[in-house]
Amino acid sequence: MFDFPTSQALAALTLSLFGGLHCAGMCGGFIGALQMNRPTGVSAARLAAGYHVGRITSYTLAGTLLGLIGGGLYAADVLPVQIVLLIGGSIMLLAIGATMFGRNRWLKRIEPLGVGIWRVVGPWARRVYPPRSAAQSFAAGLAWGWIPCGMVYGALPLALLAGGPWQGAMVMLAFGLGTLPNLVVVDAVASRPALAGAPGGASGAGVLAQARSWLRPLAGATMVVFAFSGLAHAARVAGADHPGIAALASICHTPR
Repeated sequence: MFDFPTSQALAALTLSLFGGLHCAGMCGGFIGALQMNRPTGVSAARLAAGYHVGRITSYTLAGTLLGLIGGGLYAADVLPVQIVLLIGGSIMLLAIGATMFGRNRWLKRIEPLGVGIWRVVGPWARRVYPPRSAAQSFAAGLAWGWIPCGMVYGALPLALLAGGPWQGAMVMLAFGLGTLPNLVVVDAVASRPALAGAPGGASGAGVLAQARSWLRPLAGATMVVFAFSGLAHAARVAGADHPGIAALASICHTPR
């Protein structure tokens, strides 16, 4: 019934991939603490693999749950509900597009939404911290995935609107994979501090910064196009049959 959620997954991936500063700032201290307390005999790579897989697993599970809820609402075939979901998803794409242009304060403002969840998860997380094995590292990652995070909460509505449980899972899996490049760098620095001052590090960072300077606006523009395509699709579902609306909607959505 539903296609692969291309626009939602791409938006989630873009948000996490280009939200590196937020990611590194939010999770850098956590990674540093895990690596500095790494037990003898457990490699840094093995520890990192465990907690990153656990973290992305939690994101994917959350996406599955919200996708199930959203898919059920859409499948009820109540037209006003369908239109609200489509408009909501488009507005979220617009917000993510704005984030790519540097307007990301809203991400921090929504972080308090998850405080209640962390009060439940936090005591359990302390039982596996610091992790002493690969299994404990995975468990620590599972808990980490529920830490209040504005970027995660920015992506979750996309999972809600993706169309179903597996689509929601794919959206949050894409989000999790997008966080890896930035956090793997943090891992490398945390486990081998000497890398921070290695020759060529500054020039490499400069090249990366230059690439981001034009890639972020390009990604933001793409998200804005997706958003307007979604709004046009919502108008089409509502009964609008103007050729311009149909053409704009067809960028990301097949005709009903």
